[in-house]
Amino acid sequence: MANELQTSIRAYTADDIQIKRFLRVDEARQLFQLEEEVLLIVALSADALYRLPRTALIHQKKMEDFMKHLYKVPNTSKCVQKKYVRIGEGSITYSIGHHRFIEMARAAGAVYKINEGTGGTVLINLELFDEYMEQFREEVVPLKHPLFVPAKGE
Repeated sequence: MANELQTSIRAYTADDIQIKRFLRVDEARQLFQLEEEVLLIVALSADALYRLPRTALIHQKKMEDFMKHLYKVPNTSKCVQKKYVRIGEGSITYSIGHHRFIEMARAAGAVYKINEGTGGTVLINLELFDEYMEQFREEVVPLKHPLFVPAKGE
């Protein structure tokens, strides 16, 4: 027997799949696991805080980009900006495989080996790695059929 299709696309959307661009303060507090005071300070410095007459909204993407290198210290409300990460953390942060991340970090000159003879630890300097990553940015390609055409005189 054939399935019946719904007439509205809303029938096929799930409430839990929504991707929000802006979050209310209490939603952002739960997502980033920060106290409200700290959250507002971080959002302000990330230029992600939008104050409306009766509410404050936080731009999620700007906030995530700013907090990319922040680390919440367990059992405290302190956030520390990490300058060095291990290979696993870095590959997760940049969504790159372990081997590719190591290759790129070596090419960037961002690898630091501590206690090399005894097994040691390998740390990656994120500032150097970020500078190296910028060389892979592609130029903007103009759209064939632009969505918005400015009026004459704008």
